[in-house]
Amino acid sequence: MMNHLIGILLIVFGAPLVGILGNVIADAWHLGVGRIVSIGGVLAVLGVAAWFIVSSS
Repeated sequence: MMNHLIGILLIVFGAPLVGILGNVIADAWHLGVGRIVSIGGVLAVLGVAAWFIVSSS
């Protein structure tokens, strides 16, 4: 049950925060690095969240 909750929290809060971090990096430093962090980070967070949700069943 706890893994399910952690997965949902990662989807709701973690993925958007990583996307925002990528946009901040893109604006402040380098566009390509920011996009990589944004897209790759969001996919990684969603993958971990899915793993938590599936493993809780």
